[in-house]
Amino acid sequence: MNRLTIRGTALALGLFFDATFFLCALWGLVVPQSWETMARIWEAVLPGFTWLTPASFLFGLVEAFLYGWYVALVFVPLFNYFEGGRRAEAEQPGMARPREALHHP
Repeated sequence: MNRLTIRGTALALGLFFDATFFLCALWGLVVPQSWETMARIWEAVLPGFTWLTPASFLFGLVEAFLYGWYVALVFVPLFNYFEGGRRAEAEQPGMARPREALHHP
């Protein structure tokens, strides 16, 4: 398995979190009954965010993107470390190499 890169993973997660934030904000505007609940959730998750002014919306997008970078900075080194350890275990002499999973058509 290929090693993950922090940059690629962080960009993917940052954009995913931004898309999620955008869709939730849009949902909160389209469905007014969910506005109060949605606002409380985002205000709790994103420090400094208030529902919903143009400036706070941009601030929320930036914070969501930064959360993606944070997750990648923590997750990728851990994943690569433990995945590298599995590869080293499989390559030890006298140990059987793990077989690939069978793919059915």
